[in-house]
Amino acid sequence: MVRLTERGISDVLSIAFMFIILIVGSAIMHAYSLRPLQAATARQLELKCEHLYGMLETSWVEPYSIGILKAAAEQIVLESPAVPDQYLRSYVRATLNHLRPPGYGVVVLLSQGGKTWTLTCPENAHETDEQFLARGQISITKAGGEVVTLSVEVKLFKI
Repeated sequence: MVRLTERGISDVLSIAFMFIILIVGSAIMHAYSLRPLQAATARQLELKCEHLYGMLETSWVEPYSIGILKAAAEQIVLESPAVPDQYLRSYVRATLNHLRPPGYGVVVLLSQGGKTWTLTCPENAHETDEQFLARGQISITKAGGEVVTLSVEVKLFKI
């Protein structure tokens, strides 16, 4: 007759399988619990890129009292822009250095036809695969009344 207090091989195997299921279930739950955190971080950086674009669109270059993107567009379209290129680049770079998240770089690209104006902050940073993009357009009216539309891209990338 078998005593009820004795443990057999089936009891040991069932306890071992429950332990394995507990470990696998914990690993799966931990992996899925981190997914929303990564998605929230990516969304926060996407919003930061949109914020940088909006800031470039609405901020002015002082003491010239002209918008940053308008001044950059003038560099492409007009023969004699209101803001000197070197001053504009240093002003925008200083502004972006202050606003960009630590560990990330920013590229501002304006293009029209075959002409482009590009600014990278920090200067020697190279774009990586992990990047966020904000796009838009800006229009400049030349002296003759001709309206020129330029495409604008702001990229936020991990350094």
